[in-house]
Amino acid sequence: MRLFAFILILIVVLFSFYSVFLFFKPFTVSQKIIEINQGESALSIAEKLFDNNIIKSKFAFYLYVKLTGISKNLSFGKYLFTGRYSLFDVIRKIRSAEILLRRITIPEGYNIRKTCRRLAAKKLGDYDLLKKLCQDSAFARKLTGFSIPTLEGFLYPETYYFPEEITEKEIITHLVRRFFLETAELDFAPKRNMDFYETIIMASIIEKEAHYDDEKPIIAGVYLNRIESRMKLQADPTVAYILDTYGKTRKKIYYRDLEIDSPYNTYKYLGLPPTPICSPSSVSIDAVLNPEETHYYFFFADGNGRHIFSRTYMQHLSAQRELKRNNGK
Repeated sequence: MRLFAFILILIVVLFSFYSVFLFFKPFTVSQKIIEINQGESALSIAEKLFDNNIIKSKFAFYLYVKLTGISKNLSFGKYLFTGRYSLFDVIRKIRSAEILLRRITIPEGYNIRKTCRRLAAKKLGDYDLLKKLCQDSAFARKLTGFSIPTLEGFLYPETYYFPEEITEKEIITHLVRRFFLETAELDFAPKRNMDFYETIIMASIIEKEAHYDDEKPIIAGVYLNRIESRMKLQADPTVAYILDTYGKTRKKIYYRDLEIDSPYNTYKYLGLPPTPICSPSSVSIDAVLNPEETHYYFFFADGNGRHIFSRTYMQHLSAQRELKRNNGK
């Protein structure tokens, strides 16, 4: 009888040491993805983890989560396990809902079509449905509070991490909310007769026009000077936006493109285009809110990403000729 009791105590002690070993000793897992379904039992989860060599004892996992009540808080979703994990690490990961996320970066200057194409390419929704949501005026009003035709300009450029199970509507909603979060500190008090939406439209043009942040307030000042003087903006990015809707993408704008009859053609029509032409960064928006006060009305690209600014059209032409001479053209 004493021998039996001794053996029993020895087994309990050994099991206790083994359990402690399992809980704190990390084991290497070679990139395993498992999916835990909503409502799945703790035993089923334990078996799934064990079968994929993520844990060394399904009994220890099951016993611990049941005795501690954690089994009620194990989150469903897809999980990526790669690296070294102890049993405790595995439980913490599932309990914390560290589900597999898709990383995606929306660059500054992307319009609705490019943004939706990038999302779809990352398998984060259907392109047509994403675009349809962005072009739904009722949905745009619901998210922004403004009576606007589309969400152009409000899909904030940033790096995002989305779970695979996210819907198209949730993605677009998240991008728009990020826009308002990132611009919350900006002072949108009307300046130089521009309201909130006009500010975003102008910022979207500057986003496409400027390669360097330090030039953005200067370009904003030029465009605002032209608007106040009843001059056409003559902004190439607005023409490029029209071409993009036709499926044409090119760096150079030709003279024939300037004749396209569209409200977005700022070579033909006064003022701003009807909507933004891309999603501007907060830096571009701030440039419109705080433009540099200058007497410039003209500028052109110098071929190196910078711009040359002029007060008069004659100075503008003279600067272009000088640049051509310096470049040997």
